[in-house]
Amino acid sequence: TGVFVDGAIEMSKMDKTVALEKREKRRSDTACNLLELLITMDSDGDGTISNEEFMIAVERPDVQDFLAALEITIGQASNLFHVLDMNGDGTVDLIEFVDGMTTLKGEAKSSDIQ
Repeated sequence: TGVFVDGAIEMSKMDKTVALEKREKRRSDTACNLLELLITMDSDGDGTISNEEFMIAVERPDVQDFLAALEITIGQASNLFHVLDMNGDGTVDLIEFVDGMTTLKGEAKSSDIQ
């Protein structure tokens, strides 16, 4: 019985390790996807997204699909920009974009954007 219990404990530890590795890989993949999205939205190439760039980008099908996956409507896009602009300077930089979208990806609700 002791051998069985030891084996089960060892399997449980390995399962947790694998689960943590998979979660970290998903986070990394999400961050890479968000970086690519930010680069395509940044039409002037300055490394930030203005409200105008953001509003133009949300008209694109790939951006709409991404927002739809977060259950965010196009009508909420302007509010979303202000949520992402954490320092209030009128632009969204890489860190604000990835942090904000990652947070919303996990818990996007209309109330968060409102």
